[in-house]
Amino acid sequence: MDAQQLLDELVQAAQRLGVEVRSEPFETPAAMGGGLCVVRGAHLVLIDQRAPLVDRLRALARALGDLGSEAVYMAPEARELVDGSRPGEAFDLRVTGSRGPGTGRSVDR
Repeated sequence: MDAQQLLDELVQAAQRLGVEVRSEPFETPAAMGGGLCVVRGAHLVLIDQRAPLVDRLRALARALGDLGSEAVYMAPEARELVDGSRPGEAFDLRVTGSRGPGTGRSVDR
């Protein structure tokens, strides 16, 4: 699964939780690509669309972890990303690239 597919999977998981995900250009770049907030009592995930893809993935995975997404189905790669985004865990992003399956990179938090 490539990084864009992973992001799409995480957005779908948030939607299954009833949480809106908005991707907008931030005036001031977010240090972590965005995050979870509460607006008028409803959860919302705001993602900086100008942030690097890895930062957007990290922000959404962290938000899903904070929301308690254990009961929502998501692809195994997405679940690993969400589980790895919890405090004290190393953020590990492995994506398949143009070089073929199994090619990836590890990204530290």
